[in-house]
Amino acid sequence: MSFLNNHKLILAGAFIGALAGFVYYSFIGCNSGTCAITSQPVNSTIYGAMMGGLLFNIFKSKKSEVAMNIEQLIKENKGTIVDVRTPNEFQSGHINNSVNIPLHELSNRYDEFSKMEKPFIMVCRSGNRSGLATEMLNKKNIEAYNGGAWDAVDGILNK
Repeated sequence: MSFLNNHKLILAGAFIGALAGFVYYSFIGCNSGTCAITSQPVNSTIYGAMMGGLLFNIFKSKKSEVAMNIEQLIKENKGTIVDVRTPNEFQSGHINNSVNIPLHELSNRYDEFSKMEKPFIMVCRSGNRSGLATEMLNKKNIEAYNGGAWDAVDGILNK
């Protein structure tokens, strides 16, 4: 049932597209038989369903499951938030209880992660450095997620 709930919009688009494909075949179609799609009602209907599903997929929410999981981890205060900005940037403002491990020091400080609560939510100013840090940690089989900008994560915590 969750498949249907998660894909209602795409399925509606496929249905409408299939209907439109059949209507197109019925009223316009290809009488010569040389058109691969519109010379047969089944082909026209299937093509319409595929195009309708793809078109309606554009309007589907793009919030990924990973992003929703990160937001849930943040709201539930699970894991450790690691800020990979420089110490000066960190001092100018940061998330309470976050740990500052600058990106340029990360490869020398992998051992510290075994002492902290997992998973790790990496943050920085814009999300670029935290993305790099996330990749570095994941390559070492350390569960980490890119939380993006620290102030956005702070906003989630303070809702």
